Order: sequence, then structure tokens, then C-alpha cells
Amino acid sequence: MEFQVVDIDGKEFIETDIIEKNGNSYAYLVNSEDDKDFMIRKLVSKNGKIYYSGLDDDNEFDLALMYFAKKHSNLLKNQE
Repeated sequence: MEFQVVDIDGKEFIETDIIEKNGNSYAYLVNSEDDKDFMIRKLVSKNGKIYYSGLDDDNEFDLALMYFAKKHSNLLKNQE
């Protein structure tokens, strides 16, 4: 997988994963200088281009975070 580097508000974020669930694609981004600074964005297509969009609410954030945790549970267990 090739990781994309994205500049958001003057910070460099690395796209670490994309998970597709229930008709949505979620991008997981981590600050290249601080791995505790992360964000989850929804990918939306408009006029043939893909854009990052904010999530609808806290429930969607929690759901997207759960998708990531389930997919990477083996990595998270090794962090404990």
C-alpha cells in the first residue's frame, strides 16, 4: 500500500489506511510529527475528484474508529 502525504492546516499528515464500510470510505490520517495527533475523514467523490470530508457527528467518528480498531486489533494488542 502506498501512503499519501497530505497537508492540512499547515501540518503534514500521512494517510495510513482507508477502510470501506456500508457504502462509505474512511481515511485514517496521522500527523507526521506527532503520532497522537490523528484524524478520520470520509472520502467523497465530486466532479470526478476525491475529497476529504468531515464526519457527520460523534457517532460516525466512533463507528469509524471501531472499524480501524477491529481491522488492526493485532497491532493494538502489541501496544499494550
